[in-house]
Amino acid sequence: MTRPEPVRVELDPGPDAELDRLERAKQWDLLDAIDAAIAALSRDPGAPSSRQRSFAGGGFGITIRTRDDDWLLVWERDGDVIAVRYIGPDPFA
Repeated sequence: MTRPEPVRVELDPGPDAELDRLERAKQWDLLDAIDAAIAALSRDPGAPSSRQRSFAGGGFGITIRTRDDDWLLVWERDGDVIAVRYIGPDPFA
């Protein structure tokens, strides 16, 4: 059985800038956790781990836990791609 092709993930300007900021701050553990969440999302956007939260309008959230904080990645389908709309501290934690 062959695995389906990963879905392309695109970052909105805000999440992309946040990743750049984290890289400049050398937050490697958090960046690794975010990268792992994005890779898992790309492989299977329908998985429960990719849809830990749901938002009005069709968006979904993935909680990314660190030793110090909880972060949130919010995404939605935009045609054939996954659009990441937010990466940052979890405002609901």
